[in-house]
Amino acid sequence: MAGAAAKKGSLMYKIQRFCYYKSYFPSLGLWRDDMRRESAVLREALTRLPRADLEARNFRIARAVVLNNAKMTLPRDQWTELDDDRLYLDPIIKKIEKEIKEKEDYAKSR
Repeated sequence: MAGAAAKKGSLMYKIQRFCYYKSYFPSLGLWRDDMRRESAVLREALTRLPRADLEARNFRIARAVVLNNAKMTLPRDQWTELDDDRLYLDPIIKKIEKEIKEKEDYAKSR
């Protein structure tokens, strides 16, 4: 779901908003990209991520683990908002996948 892609007030936006807040991660202060499954592409993307963004991601994940273990959530005013949530790893992951595909195509052509 692309949070900012749908116009505010549209039915699609309302459905996205409902689904976003029904999931558990906004109440822990996490972004959607913080919830990606571990893979080789993700590990490479994290090495290419700027240090400040990586540290912010690690902080959000560590805080979420502590909150989850304590069976708590953040106060409602500290939840991540659908409109503020950004997919910060998407451009990097797309670039890595493109590089992998180019390497495979090159290896096939040899």
